[in-house]
Amino acid sequence: MEYSAEAFDQIQLLFDSTGFNDHQLHCVLRFDRCLNEDVLKNAVMASIEAIPILGTRYIAGARPRWTSLDPKAFDRAFLFAQDETELEDFVVSRVDEGLGPQVRVCLLNSMPFAVALKMNHMVCDGADFKAYLYFLCDIYSRMMADPGYRPAAVTGDRSLGRVLKRFGLRDRLKSLLVQHRENNLRGGARFPLSDDTEVRPFILIRKLARKKTAALKNCGKAKGATLNDVVLTAYYRCLFQRLALRPGTELRIPVMVDMRRHIEKSRKLKSLTNLSSTVSTHLDLRPGEHFEETLHRVKSIMDLKKGANLGLNAFIKVGFIYRYLSDRIANRIARSMLRNPLISMTNMHVLDSSQMSFGDLLPRDAFMCGSIKYKPHFQLAASSYEGELTLSVNLSGSAGDRDCILSFLAQVDAELSRWELSQRSHPCTELHPLEAPCR
Repeated sequence: MEYSAEAFDQIQLLFDSTGFNDHQLHCVLRFDRCLNEDVLKNAVMASIEAIPILGTRYIAGARPRWTSLDPKAFDRAFLFAQDETELEDFVVSRVDEGLGPQVRVCLLNSMPFAVALKMNHMVCDGADFKAYLYFLCDIYSRMMADPGYRPAAVTGDRSLGRVLKRFGLRDRLKSLLVQHRENNLRGGARFPLSDDTEVRPFILIRKLARKKTAALKNCGKAKGATLNDVVLTAYYRCLFQRLALRPGTELRIPVMVDMRRHIEKSRKLKSLTNLSSTVSTHLDLRPGEHFEETLHRVKSIMDLKKGANLGLNAFIKVGFIYRYLSDRIANRIARSMLRNPLISMTNMHVLDSSQMSFGDLLPRDAFMCGSIKYKPHFQLAASSYEGELTLSVNLSGSAGDRDCILSFLAQVDAELSRWELSQRSHPCTELHPLEAPCR
């Protein structure tokens, strides 16, 4: 069978060809003991059988589409790693959309036990990648009890029309007028990455312990802010210092928005698709500003945008050109309009442990992140599991870039720690102003 490529399927492919990212999604789960190899493989195969878009290969051209593979090819979706190095190589390598299947799962069946998943971002965004993870866990658990179990087919609507139909003409026009600055703007500020051409993909993470994450969440809540607001605030403040910006210089950071907030919510997986947009935040550098003052500005921006159908603007524009123009022309226009941000942030939010049991085995550690960026682009990602926050940066970079990013992640961690400590010691005062930028 063949399936038409949706608008954001093609946009994700453009992100690769325009030098933004490799359009892949990643997840790593750690366990205290090994999963059943046969059951896990059978669960992966069953998930591909149930979700037809996974068992396809992509065909570009005048009529971009997905075409079904011979089921014998599904075996490519399941692999083994002999050691941690092989697992890491698996995680940062790509799913070939022209070969398929569009998902890969790798089992490391020796200490430290792990399962890694990656999926072609053209197929879905982070929210549905997470839903797929839950789906796979459910299949595995059911197969442990009944080897003959097979899940029901998942063939729901993959189009962005699921979101757009929720808005009338008035809301659409208002979004086009009010949110015209929400589209990604390339901007001038760049994270200080090297000019080295010898690069390789990597994913660097920094974990914040449960106790610290809980404290940050509670401190933010006391100020009416979310944990995401708190992390974004630290991100801004560290970038202000790292980029050596002049006072008053505005820095823009687009953040991801899950547009499923506008449609019916369900714990049941209905389709795999891309329904994420972006909204642009922007702050000017104010030397000497305290963390709490920066947090107040971030919260004010996010509160304002949450009340204005954030993210709708991009959906309207993309939906229009791909609905009324041919794919070839729409892709040409989309390519010319893409202004991929040099600095951005994304949040995979909470990985729900109540939906992540493989039989009686629950991951002791988990994190999820998005695509690997190509220089000069830079993105901070966040996800949490069992109360532990993971910050990550994915890049195709050099050894020097790795060192620089590890230092930056430590800087963000330290910024959060100082604020949390100040709140414990003096909850009504602020003890650490923004330091002068390094020049």
